[in-house]
Amino acid sequence: FGMGSAQKQPVVRDGKSGRSDIVTRLMMPVVLTIDHRVLDGADAARFLNQVKSALEDPEELLMTMV
Repeated sequence: FGMGSAQKQPVVRDGKSGRSDIVTRLMMPVVLTIDHRVLDGADAARFLNQVKSALEDPEELLMTMV
């Protein structure tokens, strides 16, 4: 499991009016290396989705740790 440095990058977001907007977001690359003989790729994807959710809402992460 590895995380790179966060950098501001342009991201396309769907606007409320139905059009797409380009906004600046803080983005951080995250990688996970697994051995498919031991772990299924779907399990790894679920794990990375959980990490993504925790990083997007750190207050929620702290609330669940108590």
